[in-house]
Amino acid sequence: MNSIESLKLDFDSQIRELNKIDNEKIFDECIYVGSGDSYVAGLIAEYLTNHKCRCYSPSDLSNSRFLQDKTYCFISVTGRTRANIEIARRVTESGIRTIAVTLNKNSKLAQVCNETVPLKITKGYTPTAGFSTFAANVTTCLQLAGIILPKKFDIWYKKGLELSLSSIESVKLPKDTCHILGNNLSYALALYSSFQMAEFFGCTVIAHKLEEFCHSPIFGAKKSHDIWILGQNEEQMSLRLQKLGFHLSYFELYNSEIHTHLFESIFFMQNLILLLAKKYGYTELQYVKMKDVLKASSDIIYAQ
Repeated sequence: MNSIESLKLDFDSQIRELNKIDNEKIFDECIYVGSGDSYVAGLIAEYLTNHKCRCYSPSDLSNSRFLQDKTYCFISVTGRTRANIEIARRVTESGIRTIAVTLNKNSKLAQVCNETVPLKITKGYTPTAGFSTFAANVTTCLQLAGIILPKKFDIWYKKGLELSLSSIESVKLPKDTCHILGNNLSYALALYSSFQMAEFFGCTVIAHKLEEFCHSPIFGAKKSHDIWILGQNEEQMSLRLQKLGFHLSYFELYNSEIHTHLFESIFFMQNLILLLAKKYGYTELQYVKMKDVLKASSDIIYAQ
């Protein structure tokens, strides 16, 4: 089985387990800490808690004074990320409550934290953390902050598939650089999408907050660049950008029910990327083929 087939199986199978995830609330406010997809999961929780919880990458906290009245919640599927482990160790040694959200309850991260909340999902054999672990991370982080999610993952999944299938004909794989734009929650989803696109296709993808893009990055954008907008009733803004000659794809993802908006958007983007891989004949994740780059990346992220 090739790497993209394994991710397709992981995508399809996640719905059977996401409805079963059920965690008790354990804090009102916290500091989420994570890297990559895990950072995005924490950022989503920050938006949905109206910023009562905050999210940072480990590097943001490397020279910071830790807050004694906060719980620090460290997110990592593997529990092996060096920067996460180091910050978690220092926070725990400061006498502050630390929690590890991880698939590996025996990981180094779990060992240095006071408590562990395991991801209650079965990870398939995938080269990356996978689609299912991201959705499980988001679900877990929200539940720990007391956000009750309706058990509608199968409905959200079906709608996400419909949205992606209706969009794929008009979407092309970027040949140069792709800018993915979105505001607030959609910015977090744009960031997640940029990570997935780089790993799948080896292309340059940059996430921006929609208005921030217009403050400065727009002046460095070329006509050869693609722009994707994860929209929330922002079609007029997209038309204005399209008049500049960019190849622009606008995806209307808004739903007034925030949980529906969130998970439909996640499943939409996951399946859209799978559909793009099929459309262009990709069978393997491109980052797996970049042996030297992959080794350098792993050395930096995991080296102790």
